[in-house]
Amino acid sequence: RITSAPSGRSRSFVNRHPRSAERKAFCLAMVIVVAAAAPVAQEAAPPVATAAGIAPATALRTFQLAKPADLLIQEAAGPTPTTPPRPPTATESLRTMIGVGYVQGADWGSEIMAGGAIGGTQVQLNTLITSGREGLRFDHGSLSLFDPDARWRVEAGDVYSQLRGASAGGRVSWAAPGNRRPAIAIYGPRRGTPARATVVSYRDQVQLRGQTLLDAEVASDKSYLLRSRLGVSHLDLEAFYRSQRAPVASRDASLSGGLTLWRGLGVAGGVFGSVQAGERSDWRMVSVRVPVARFLDLTLERAFAGTRDSSSTTSAVMGSLTAGNLRLFHRFQQGEYDFARNGFAGTLERQQTQSMSSYSRGPRLNLTLQLATQRTETGQVQHWEELQTTLKLSRTTTVRAVTAVPDLRRRDRLQAYLRQDLPYRLALQADYGRISAFQSIPRELDRSRLKVMLFKTLDIATPARGAEVSGRVLDYAGRGVAGARVKLGPYSVDSDRQGGYVFKHVPRGQFDLSLDQTLLPADFAWDGKGQRVTVTGARALWADLRVTPLNAIHGRVYVDRNQNSHFDAGEAVGGVVIRIGDHFTATDGGGSYSFYNLWPASYVIRLHSAPAEFQIASEERTVTLLDGAPVTGADFRLRETVKPIVWESRSR
Repeated sequence: RITSAPSGRSRSFVNRHPRSAERKAFCLAMVIVVAAAAPVAQEAAPPVATAAGIAPATALRTFQLAKPADLLIQEAAGPTPTTPPRPPTATESLRTMIGVGYVQGADWGSEIMAGGAIGGTQVQLNTLITSGREGLRFDHGSLSLFDPDARWRVEAGDVYSQLRGASAGGRVSWAAPGNRRPAIAIYGPRRGTPARATVVSYRDQVQLRGQTLLDAEVASDKSYLLRSRLGVSHLDLEAFYRSQRAPVASRDASLSGGLTLWRGLGVAGGVFGSVQAGERSDWRMVSVRVPVARFLDLTLERAFAGTRDSSSTTSAVMGSLTAGNLRLFHRFQQGEYDFARNGFAGTLERQQTQSMSSYSRGPRLNLTLQLATQRTETGQVQHWEELQTTLKLSRTTTVRAVTAVPDLRRRDRLQAYLRQDLPYRLALQADYGRISAFQSIPRELDRSRLKVMLFKTLDIATPARGAEVSGRVLDYAGRGVAGARVKLGPYSVDSDRQGGYVFKHVPRGQFDLSLDQTLLPADFAWDGKGQRVTVTGARALWADLRVTPLNAIHGRVYVDRNQNSHFDAGEAVGGVVIRIGDHFTATDGGGSYSFYNLWPASYVIRLHSAPAEFQIASEERTVTLLDGAPVTGADFRLRETVKPIVWESRSR
């Protein structure tokens, strides 16, 4: 007989058929097995607390436990490697190439090239000095110094001016209020140019939003220049006027512009006039660019040029094609040339074609072919064919040649370059062709020459210049926080014991100042409120960053058996799962639980589940965590489940 009393009553089941005895015995065995396994299931998966009571566990549940703060501190202080800080470099580099070797027409020569910065000032140097039968000679060279902070520039040696052209001298320019850029220069005759007097000039530029409103220069010989360039939307305009007194009196003016209409379709044109020694010349041009396809465009051009006794009218069509590594350009020009000199007048028809093609095969090979042909009515035909070849034979060997085609052996048209990189940053470089006249060689100024140099490359460390950005990492009470990783753009440093940090030699620019949240002390967090720092010079900047201490919530879960409303010994309940948001923890044997590394805020603490023998008196509570101290006493009380006594009565 098997009895069950779910509600205090007894019910009897009597075996009335012998064949069902085995069946009853089997059922009895299954009941015993299930009863024995029930405690194990309850221990593996605590039932879920609901408002109605305790629901029986039907499956295993998983939860996350917040890592205690002491473990996080141990990990931070342990041997786990971290990325070292990366402060701005305290030095800059001046890359210098010094070459010594043979120069045809001289006994020897030395070439010096340098580029880089010294104390924040940008330096560019290129010079060639030769020694021959004329003695030690400065052949050519230029030096440029530019301060990006103060915006001044100094140039010396070979300088170029739109007023005087190529000259030898020096120029100083600087930034001035009102978007102005004044400059004072001295220009003298450059070697190889017509002799002319040395002059002093003053130049001033007025710029606004990238537009050159006015560019003017006046020299001590009463020469002057005016220029303006404006760009609005798809329209560009430039006006130019120049008056020179030496070497001959001349005046010239021009006006040009371009307009982009639609999808690459553009129109350009210009007019130019010049008066020199009583002779006047004019030039006018208009062109239309038509994009035919993504890789092909055509340009139609019409030009007119005229002087007092001659004029020419030219029509041209140009096309350019780009297909992968292959580029093609072709120009066909046809026109008439009218002249009248010494009582003789005539008209000549001219045709000229010019083609250029280039092909690149990766970084090792580049071929550029240029062809030009000119035919006149007299039957005279002139051809120009030139092939430029650049070949990188190996990682250390580069060859470049400019040759006439098809006659590759013409020495007067040959220009060659060879560079062989050697160990220890040495390089052997040879140039052959119509290079600059290193020494004055009478009657041989146009012949090809040879230059062979052995170069040594040096990276010279120079002092860096920049701003100093410093500050402190502070908590809510103004106390310094040590060991915080501070980031300034690509740079980073760690705060010291007082929470101070400093970035030295910060270059000009804009940088984001922030904290690395992965490299903060374990008991602090950053709210993500960074700063935008603008560095414009060598001045010092101060900026503080603040962090918030992370704190904890502590509490207990107990059964108030003596009804005194607080925890006493022997009332602890272990194994109760507590939840805050997506974080879970469980009470230990003493009924205690803790949540660590929490931001200051209000939190809702919930009882997630409890052992089956307890009922939840209150499911949740709200606590407010400040940044000054942890919350304690966030306790929960449970009630023991009262099980009914079931009496069994036997009926006969």
